[in-house]
Formats: sequence, structure tokens, C-alpha cells
Amino acid sequence: MLVVLSIVAVVASLLEWMTRNRPTHWYAVGEAVAVAMLLVATRTTSELSAYLAVAPIAAGVRHGVVTTLNVTLVSGLTAAASIAVDPEDDALSRMGEALPWLAIGLGVGLLASWQSRSTRDEAARQAPYAAAHQLMARIHHLASAGNVGLNSTSLAMDLDTAMRQATGGARSTIFVAEPDNTLRPLNGGEDVDRMAREIEIPASDRTPGAAVIPLRGVQQVLGYCVVVGVPRWTPELEESARNVADEFAVRLDTAVLFDEVRMLATSEERNRIAREMHDGVAQEIVGLGYIVDEIESISDHEQTRVLASSLRAEITRLVSEIRFSIFDLRQEVSDGRLASSLADYAREVGDATGLRVHLSLAESGPPLPSRTATEVLRVAQEAIGNVRKHSRADNMWVVLDSDGKRLNLEVRDDGIGNAEPREHHWGLQTMRERARTVGADLDITTRPDGGTVVSLRSPTTAPHEGETAHGHHRATG
Repeated sequence: MLVVLSIVAVVASLLEWMTRNRPTHWYAVGEAVAVAMLLVATRTTSELSAYLAVAPIAAGVRHGVVTTLNVTLVSGLTAAASIAVDPEDDALSRMGEALPWLAIGLGVGLLASWQSRSTRDEAARQAPYAAAHQLMARIHHLASAGNVGLNSTSLAMDLDTAMRQATGGARSTIFVAEPDNTLRPLNGGEDVDRMAREIEIPASDRTPGAAVIPLRGVQQVLGYCVVVGVPRWTPELEESARNVADEFAVRLDTAVLFDEVRMLATSEERNRIAREMHDGVAQEIVGLGYIVDEIESISDHEQTRVLASSLRAEITRLVSEIRFSIFDLRQEVSDGRLASSLADYAREVGDATGLRVHLSLAESGPPLPSRTATEVLRVAQEAIGNVRKHSRADNMWVVLDSDGKRLNLEVRDDGIGNAEPREHHWGLQTMRERARTVGADLDITTRPDGGTVVSLRSPTTAPHEGETAHGHHRATG
């Protein structure tokens, strides 16, 4: 019996150690049940009943007052039940031998729970960080080893290819469920809205050759894969499609979560860089400007003063560019509403450069997903920055029309035009990449009256018949 109790103690200790970062109370309860049943059923309470106190004491050290009380109660009930199942003349004496040790275990356990409360509180505070560290370490290991991709767009393209190969479909669109129960497309073209409607209608009313395959997680549906153009759906084909979806579901959900974490980290890093630029480089360049002013004021040579004046103008330009860069980095979208952030940014550019800025901002319906709103703002910043730096324009028009699902953004100017990519300049390419990440199309065309038009549109931007967008219209000049 001593060997059996030792095995129980070792197993309970191992289970507690394995879950040290996320305490699980049922191990202590299980140990209490096993010990009480063994000691009472084998009538060894007179020799080994002291072990009955171990489980409540361990519960007090590890888990606290409530678990200590529960373990003691469970031990007493188990002992009583074991005696009731096999009653003998010595039943009362056996119970009498067990009760003092249960009382001792309860008392010591309560004292231990009070003494170890600060340690448990610290462990509870650290538990989320320990779990996050474990998860991030595993993700880092997998990403470094090249065994898994953490780019949701690339994974969506891989799922699209695998699904079309498995079903013979013409095309597919992958949607992920956002926390607000909206669906965000990870791929797809101009018919993405039509594909989304296939999810909402009954299977009997869907387009012939279309099917909706759920991306199933452990506890919920993570999204949907809409496949169209399948010659003939069969149960075997549907099973094959579900297998492909199940293979990609958790990987895709992990990539989407990683995208959100990366966005949060990117936002924090942008703010850190902005602080460093403001407190470091910008201040040092301003200091150089003072030195140049001093040189210009004390020099007797006309050529030196001219050169100093030119250098001072260049320093002023650099400081202005740095301030704009800091403003770019710090500009964020609040609550998914683009209009306010876009207006502030355009007005700041207009005030600093003398551009006449005309704003037409109509935003209605639910807020855009935070990722979409942020990417659209970055596209607008790049387009407005190009007008400021390269267009030599007098006027700039910024138009936003959004109803929470469809989006139309335009930045127009009356400058010199010629918005072609230049060598070693990646602004236009970056804008296109950002547009693709939110399932939108970016067009850069020449304005009929001179200048450039940058247009970002979600696949369907025309409002439904009878709809009106309620927003605001502002103009600054």
C-alpha cells in the first residue's frame, strides 16, 4: 500500500508540475479521492491515515482556500462512501481514524493557502504572458524552420489552388470571420460580393455549380470557402473539399491572428520610430540650422553667405520632410472611421504647403475592419504625399465614399501628371500591395484637365438602388 500511495503521489506531482503555468484543480481532487478510497477500502487507515492530510495541504499550497475546502470535503465523502459500501463492526473506528487527519489537513491547508497567496497571485498575473511567450516561441520556431507560412494572403491563394484542384471548380473565394461577425475576403476579384451572397442563401437556392465549404476550427467556424463553376457536385467531391478546407483552416486562422498581432506591433513600432525621429534626428538637424544661421550672420564673404542661405533653405526643407514623416507615422484610424483621420492629414498637408485641399468625405454604415481602414489610410497618405512632393499642383481633391462594405477613395490633383514608377522608388508598388491585402483595386490614371488620379475601390463600389450615403462634406483652402 505504501508503494501504491507513492505512485499516486508521483503521478499527482507530475501532473501539477506539467500544468504549473495554468493551474488545474481537478488533479488535487483526484488525488484526494484515490487516497481516501485506497486507505478506507483496504483498512489501512490505522497505519497510513496520515496521508489523508497530504491532498488538502497540497491544495492549500497550490490552489488556495476554495480548493482546500473542496478537497477536504471530497476526501471525507469518499471515505464515508467507501465505509458504507463495505460496512463492518469497525466502521466507526475507521472513520474516527480518518477524521483527525482530515481536520489536520484542512487546518494546515488553510494556513498554507494564506501564506502562499502572494505567490499564487503572481503566478496568475504571469500566466497569460507565459502562455503568450510559449505560443510566440513556437511560431518563431516554425517560421524560422520554414515549415509554415504566416501570410494570410499567400495561404488563401494556396487554399484556392488546392480547392480548385480537388473539385475542378473554376474559381473560389476565401472569407474569414471578423470579431464583429462580418466576413472579410482574403482573395477574389470583382465578383467577391456575389460570392459572399452565396454564403447567406440556402443551399437549394445557390447558383448551379456553387458550394460553400466551412473552414472549421476546434470550437467554431473560422470562415468559408465559396467555390463556383463545379460541373457536378457529388457527396465524394464535397467530402474531398471538406478535407482540403480542414487541412488549411487552423493554419489560415493562425495566419490571420498573426496578422493582427503584427499590426499591433507595427503600430507600436511606428510610434517608437516617430519619437526617436522627433527627439533625435529632427533636433540635431534643427541645431545644424542654427549653426548655419550663425555662419551667415558673421561672414564677410558674399559667396559664403549665399551658400549658407542655400544650405539653410535645404535644412528647412529636410526638417519639414521629417515632420511630415513623423505625422505620417503617428496618424492612426480610430474606431474604423477613416473620414476624421483623412481630413486631419489632408488639412495638415494643405496648411503646410499652400495646396488648396477639397474634401468630400461620405462615410456611413458600420465601421470598416481596423485592418482595412489602416491600409486604406496608408494608401491615402502615400498618394497625398506624392501630390505634395512631386505634382507641383495648386489643387488637390480627396474623395471618400464608404458604407462599411463598399469603398471608393480618390486622390486627384491638377499638377504635372506623369505618375510613373521611378527607379529605386517603391511608393506606387507599396500602394498596390496594400490595396491587394484588403481585396481592393488600385488605379493610377491621368486627369483629363492635367494631373493625376489615384483610385482605390473595393470590388463593388456602386451603392444599391435606393441607398443613400450620409456623411459630411468639407472643403479647405
